[in-house]
Amino acid sequence: MFKHVTACIVLITSASCVMTPTPQPRRATFVQAEYDSYAGKGSGSIAGQAFLKTRAGDVKFGAAETVYLNPVTSYSTEWFERAVLAGEALEMPDERAAPYGRSCIADGSGHFRFEELPAGEYYLACFIIWEYATQFGLAKTGGTAKARVTVQENQEARAIVTLSANDLEAQRKAAAQRRSASVHSDD
Repeated sequence: MFKHVTACIVLITSASCVMTPTPQPRRATFVQAEYDSYAGKGSGSIAGQAFLKTRAGDVKFGAAETVYLNPVTSYSTEWFERAVLAGEALEMPDERAAPYGRSCIADGSGHFRFEELPAGEYYLACFIIWEYATQFGLAKTGGTAKARVTVQENQEARAIVTLSANDLEAQRKAAAQRRSASVHSDD
């Protein structure tokens, strides 16, 4: 009986150590006028490839990963800077922004395509995760490949959705700060 109670206490204590980040409030507000030019179908397109490069030089493609596309506005810039670049969990977006965002699944080599886009600037993001072996079993790593692309009517924009070494280091530092903050908030 004592062993059973002790095991339950250990499980409950362990479970409280695994924390899901609390979504942070958004600071930017949705401005319809910024989205108006992105309404409806256009004649532009984006074709590209999403991938990350490991420190050892291996390329990890965004195979079967979701590629997200959002028009560049003050509202989506907050998402891009805070969620994509800094890895912050944000509250759910304003539902009025939903019709303007798109997503697709990349093929086995990380290639993707968006068609019938109105002319304008767009953010692209793809979360690429893979596993690697450690002495304790498999661990996950990866990052967020990203790009900003300009689309013109009747033209195809090419996009390489990846991450520079500086971006990767900034993402790692932000993740470490979030982990440190969540540990200290439990004290």
